[in-house]
Amino acid sequence: MATTVPRALLIGLLTAVAGCTGADPGVSSASQSTSVGAALTVVSVSAGSRVLPGGALSVTVTARNTGNTTWSNRTVALVLLGEPSWRNSTLTLARSTRPNQTGTFSGTLTAPSQVGRYALAWQPMDGASSFGELVRANVEVTCSDGVFCNGAERFANGRCVAGNPPCDDGVACTTDTCDEANGVCDHTLGADCAPCAARNCNPNCHGNVCGDDGCGGSCGTCAAGLTCIEGACVASVAPGTCANPLQLLGPGEALLGLHTVTGDTSLGINGTVPQCNTSSTAKDLVYTFTVPGPDPVGLDARMTGFDSVLSLRMAGCADTDPATVMQPNWCSDDASPPGNYGSRIATMLNPGTYYLIADGYNAQQTGPFTITANFVAGCIPQCDGKFCGDDGCGGQCGACGAGTVCGPTFRCVTTPCSPDCRGRQCGSDGCGGSCGSCTKGNLCVEADGACRAFQACDHARPVCRTACSSQQFCGTDCQCHRVRDPLPDMIVDRTRLQSEVVITTATFGPASCAIVEACVGGPGTRRLMRFTVASVNQGQADLVAPPADQRPDLFDFSACHGHYHFNDFASYALLDAAGRVVVPGRKQAYCMEDSRQVRFGPNVSCEARYTCEAQGILAGWSDVYGNDLDCQWLDITDVPPGTYQLSVSVNPGRTFEEASFDNNTTTIPITIP
Repeated sequence: MATTVPRALLIGLLTAVAGCTGADPGVSSASQSTSVGAALTVVSVSAGSRVLPGGALSVTVTARNTGNTTWSNRTVALVLLGEPSWRNSTLTLARSTRPNQTGTFSGTLTAPSQVGRYALAWQPMDGASSFGELVRANVEVTCSDGVFCNGAERFANGRCVAGNPPCDDGVACTTDTCDEANGVCDHTLGADCAPCAARNCNPNCHGNVCGDDGCGGSCGTCAAGLTCIEGACVASVAPGTCANPLQLLGPGEALLGLHTVTGDTSLGINGTVPQCNTSSTAKDLVYTFTVPGPDPVGLDARMTGFDSVLSLRMAGCADTDPATVMQPNWCSDDASPPGNYGSRIATMLNPGTYYLIADGYNAQQTGPFTITANFVAGCIPQCDGKFCGDDGCGGQCGACGAGTVCGPTFRCVTTPCSPDCRGRQCGSDGCGGSCGSCTKGNLCVEADGACRAFQACDHARPVCRTACSSQQFCGTDCQCHRVRDPLPDMIVDRTRLQSEVVITTATFGPASCAIVEACVGGPGTRRLMRFTVASVNQGQADLVAPPADQRPDLFDFSACHGHYHFNDFASYALLDAAGRVVVPGRKQAYCMEDSRQVRFGPNVSCEARYTCEAQGILAGWSDVYGNDLDCQWLDITDVPPGTYQLSVSVNPGRTFEEASFDNNTTTIPITIP
């Protein structure tokens, strides 16, 4: 139903809106004047969070007149800024409102046919003059009814059509469960139902409780301190286990100084679980050493060879008590140096016996490795982000080989170095310099050094590059998808998030990766809330990213970590009890890969497929970012003690189309002591 607007007000509104079409909703038009003496404070905004394409949206705003003039319902209204596709968008005042009284503005808007998210903002107007604060409401134009378990309805061929039930895996031998409240799917295996699928293979455990299922999958894992032998979990006393650890030092070798050991975890067992990656089922080898005392000793230990996890324990090697194993900086899943998925521990050790455990990120990460351990009396080498140069303890963070020197960024560079830009317009010249920069609107493709333009996709209001067929809808990735095709569905593992929050302090130097990547408020000692995020793909299709080195619009190369990160895969924020932002949300770049199988059934792959080199997450698998990783935290240095909420979102920008976006955010209560 159309809203009747008085002529005097209409003239003023037309003048104001003419200068606002297409403008930033947060900025009033420069052509507007400001009403002297008029002021407004929003009390409440009532508007639906979603509306059908072309549907009606009722909006009611209660506001207090905090000025010194009376609002006339003939001249005062709320005018929608910058959204001409919304019709009947002006909110009219119900009755004239005196100072210090509350007034009600209302209207029924007609939504556009373009699906997507809209941040609506209304400017209070008195005739042609603006006043007061903007009134805001976030609304999504969508066919979805907000019910998770019946599947997301899609806008296809100009109408809303039913989608797929998100938890139906299409397998007769599983019982599918849909948790409407949390937007979570689960699948219970029936009799003779394979827990996963391998190519040309039928998994069979034959009563085994652990070990390989014959197809690259697992029949189960053993508790800490036990190992799998012929399908049974038994205590092991093999060399390299907690019961029989290898010696880190040679006979009679002094502790202080640099030590190098090599080994092969494929010869070990899965005898321990690293405290910073509790989902790892990789084989490991255990080393032991003793700090004789009486004085403490600093340690810088590094492990290279594959995507490794290096952890340190004392007293009980197989201990799982958090008070023993969750010491700050005693576990590392990815560090720089050494980079390239290597790990590093830097800490101060009091006298006692310790266990240094060489492990892997997941079961596929195993093989030959090298550990270097540098022990320094009373000093922790400060080498975060430094591959060479002074370690602050009278030594060096690393040695540069023949023909190389330590450069200004604390990395070894060739000298003399001859830049090589043959056939390259941009990107690295091989000597720390650049082959050139791209003109505005183009990005550098590092793979071949070419400048290319990438068509932008508005993930909030997607428009497909080609017209979709009558059986397709335009996804948030600006690609056409068949309505009935399976899709990925990303959620955050709430249990893992709640159980792996740790509050610690850490000291960062100017060369630290956390400083380079702006993950803390500045150098020095910072207080951090660390947490583990397991991003679960519970959908029926893989989440697949394009080649990283060919899509600079989606990926950034992390010089600190030596691999590509997908931009804005997750976002974190600390909220107060009322949901207000305390620590602003920070977008987190990820290396997306398969960490662990977390859903089971004949349609779920037994074997990991995606890695940091070819990124994605298999259906039924999760990508785990442990709480020891750089930037896997919020900087709470300036946050007072109290009760808060930690909010974690995956795929917050909707870069990837999913079965549902309503379950992408998880919020848990947090107490900061």
